[in-house]
Amino acid sequence: MEQEIAMASRPSKTSAPEGLPAPAELLTPKEYGKAAKVSLSWLAKARRRGDGPPFVRFGRSVRYFPLRKPE
Repeated sequence: MEQEIAMASRPSKTSAPEGLPAPAELLTPKEYGKAAKVSLSWLAKARRRGDGPPFVRFGRSVRYFPLRKPE
């Protein structure tokens, strides 16, 4: 009796769910700090406190969502 193994479709590295930026558009802490005019130290402390800008982790890597432009 043969068993079929269904492969789950993996999301593309260049696509993102609707409403979220693609992974390539996410900013490193250095890029975000320069754009937001804050230090890397402040970003690290804010992450630990839980009151900083929204971010995601990929393993040990941290990425920030792009800054929103004022409307």
